[in-house]
Amino acid sequence: MASSGYGDANQKIDYVFKVVLIGDSAVGKSQILARFARNDFSLDSKATIGVEFQTRTLVIQHKSVKAQIWDTAGQERFSSKLYSFFLYAI
Repeated sequence: MASSGYGDANQKIDYVFKVVLIGDSAVGKSQILARFARNDFSLDSKATIGVEFQTRTLVIQHKSVKAQIWDTAGQERFSSKLYSFFLYAI
């Protein structure tokens, strides 16, 4: 069972997962991130410029799992910058 909350800064992390949300503009990538990380939803959100990320730590089967979720801008004008950003992400 997963626990809710943001975790403790001194908590031992067993696993880290990095997830990148990529897609067209105005499809809800930022809202998925807000719902997962902060349990928040807003109809009046602004377009993402560049990249934003948030983290959430969960306890799953007695293991501490940190999820880092990256939200990318969907506008075409940012696509070349995003490609170079994620090229060295691993």
